[in-house]
Amino acid sequence: MTHNSNNISLKQMLFLILQTQIGVQVLFLPSRIQAIAKGDAWMSVLLAGLFSQMLILMMWALNKRFPTATLYDFMPRLTGKAAAVLLQVLYVVYFTAQSSLVLMLFYEVIRDWVFPETPKWLITGLMVLVCIYLTQENLQIIARFFLLVSSLFLVMIFISAYAYTHSNLLYIFPIGQAGFLPVVRGAHEAVNTLSGYEWILFCYSFVEGPPRKKLAAASAANAFSTLLYTFLVFTSLVVFSPSELPLLPHPVLYMVKALTFTIIERPDLYFLSAWIVVVATSIMAYLYLASTGISQLFGLSSHRKPVLFIAVALMAIALLIHDQAVIRILGRIVSLSSYAFLAGIPLLLLLISLVFHIREGGRRLTE
Repeated sequence: MTHNSNNISLKQMLFLILQTQIGVQVLFLPSRIQAIAKGDAWMSVLLAGLFSQMLILMMWALNKRFPTATLYDFMPRLTGKAAAVLLQVLYVVYFTAQSSLVLMLFYEVIRDWVFPETPKWLITGLMVLVCIYLTQENLQIIARFFLLVSSLFLVMIFISAYAYTHSNLLYIFPIGQAGFLPVVRGAHEAVNTLSGYEWILFCYSFVEGPPRKKLAAASAANAFSTLLYTFLVFTSLVVFSPSELPLLPHPVLYMVKALTFTIIERPDLYFLSAWIVVVATSIMAYLYLASTGISQLFGLSSHRKPVLFIAVALMAIALLIHDQAVIRILGRIVSLSSYAFLAGIPLLLLLISLVFHIREGGRRLTE
């Protein structure tokens, strides 16, 4: 890969992050957070968005010290080669686990709502093939595709907004009913859902523009994702009663299915059509990040072959794991490990860089 083939604009960076943040959890999040924070679930999403913004600032500060390198490039200078290799392997495993989880949750929804009798290997295989096709291209082409399909968010917002014709705002009162700690615990559920801003660590050096505008683009993507999730959670809270919502595994789809239009039947299928593309972009993002990690580890000139290797691993994991309890455990592991990969390791690297005055161009004794 050449640097020029991966150069992207600020707008493309924004949509890379945005498309990765908004994915399969759109359908699951409202009931999961409401089970913890009750009518204050929307506050939990806003709190998670604020936490994500803090991590974006930290990642931006780290990348600003190495403006022409990715995380995979500058880790050896901060931790030593052996530790950097270990961390890189762990990042590859983390991104593979993320994409595997998204793929399994995607299959569950498609099986329950559209194709209950279709074999699992066919549904997951078609999704993986589509993801392979695009992920083998360079970052510039991937970013262009992400930008192109972002108009589908408008479809999702429009269909969901129509649900307010059957809403009851009294369901969220009294505001603050859950208390502070449940809202914080609910935010924990949303933190992994909002992941995707880690793109900064891997695409910062390819983005054309000054550092402040790169920060603004990443922040804008996070703000939009947070507000969209807040909107969907809030809408679910005012459409379903507090006793109904915990019983619905996919409240957004149930909400959309209940809507009636004059010339459109089954609006939930239109919503799902847009959602499938959004899920595909999330899988593509993690597949790309994992495959570039492998190509870096083995000194390959392209990430095309690693894409196939990771894709086979995704299919194997998705087909071998059937037990819902195992999927929930995997989800918990990925959620907890995200604190290490999105907060702990970048923070440690930033501290090492600051304490030892290490930045691009050599070790500096003064700032």
